[in-house]
Amino acid sequence: MSVNRKMQIEQPKTLTEIVVERLREAIIDGHYKFGENISEDKLATAFGVSRSPVRDALNALQFTGLVSIKPKRGSFVFQPTAADVAEICDYRLMLEREALRLSMAADREGFLAALSGAVERMRERMQAGDEIGYVRIDTEFHNLFFDFCGNSLVQNAFDLVEARIATIRTALNARFKQRREDSFDQHVAIVEGLRNGDWKQVDEVLSKHITSIRSDAIDELSRA
Repeated sequence: MSVNRKMQIEQPKTLTEIVVERLREAIIDGHYKFGENISEDKLATAFGVSRSPVRDALNALQFTGLVSIKPKRGSFVFQPTAADVAEICDYRLMLEREALRLSMAADREGFLAALSGAVERMRERMQAGDEIGYVRIDTEFHNLFFDFCGNSLVQNAFDLVEARIATIRTALNARFKQRREDSFDQHVAIVEGLRNGDWKQVDEVLSKHITSIRSDAIDELSRA
């Protein structure tokens, strides 16, 4: 007999897991820039831990693509090329289209309620001028596609690029106020299209949304 999940005791997180979470959040929120060196010694001091969990955390983040470890040189935040951005955005569009359809089939009302709630919180953060808060909820909005899809393989496929997508999103939204406003309108249109069963609108808006991110990111990289 399986144990009821509500009765299971949540295991405390290891030092490595804590460092992974905090460093991942710092990179996604833009506290580290693309290509920036990440000092093991400084992280260990900041977190009050030895270098061992820091090193393990960096190895874990390398697996997600957020960190690049170069022998005899150190660890660095990933530095996407224009080709990388193009591939990530194409991959993302393909997955998000499918995840939307799966989520609407699995739990239409619950999914729409979650998306609508995220949109309202995005509106609040945008009106408050909270750039980081807006981007975090923007990320949550898109992650909902996979939270509700009911397909672990699709979820795992998205996990391969989710952190890099979030980091690129932060870099763009933090610099362009107009991009945030356009992005917000597109999120509203996606939810409206889903609610009305207008898949043509959903596909067109989602494609425009991701294509604009791709174009803006490539433009920014060309100026760097």
